[in-house]
Amino acid sequence: MKLASEKNVQLSGAILCSLGLMIFSYFIHYKFPAVLFSCGALIMVAFVVATQLKSLADLKRVMGAFTSPRKALLFMSVGIGIGIGMAILYRWHLNTSLFPVSLLPFALVAALIGSMEELVFRGFIQEQVRNVNGLFSIFFGAFSHTGYKCCLFLAPVVSSGMDIGFLAIWTFAAGILSGTIRHFSKSVWPSVIAHALFDILVYGEFSHPPWWVW
Repeated sequence: MKLASEKNVQLSGAILCSLGLMIFSYFIHYKFPAVLFSCGALIMVAFVVATQLKSLADLKRVMGAFTSPRKALLFMSVGIGIGIGMAILYRWHLNTSLFPVSLLPFALVAALIGSMEELVFRGFIQEQVRNVNGLFSIFFGAFSHTGYKCCLFLAPVVSSGMDIGFLAIWTFAAGILSGTIRHFSKSVWPSVIAHALFDILVYGEFSHPPWWVW
């Protein structure tokens, strides 16, 4: 009974964090007072995470750990391959050079943002759902991340011209890949590396952050 109750709490926390992050991204570009919805949602997410990560053991559970050096090398290599491959495919879609011609300082910021997204969606949210159902957690994490990304562009206050359908499919597919290596590697770090490399190669030439980087 206690185990079932704990799983329900973890699943509820994952759902609340997902909804909170979607609300945050939807309202973040609004002006006062509507932007307060964004601030309130982010505070709620922080509260949920703080209440469910009460110890170092909880944090280690979210971050995960490799069971052997060979497995670590294998999955880190997979993460590197996914990050580079997805970046090349995305740049090809944009009809630009397959690799950036330069790496400006914002590339580091982009990598940090991508890493934080993985820690939240593949680390905390997916891990909380994994304790309820392992394979479903991959799809839940991907859906949650996709909702967060799409809400950034769906708000009427912005006019991005972004193809939301393409964004949703692309983000969900990338999320499934990241979630899968997170699930089978038992560690969040291959996903972090994949996302960080993707952002470095995609945004390496940006001298300033794009408008959607809040």
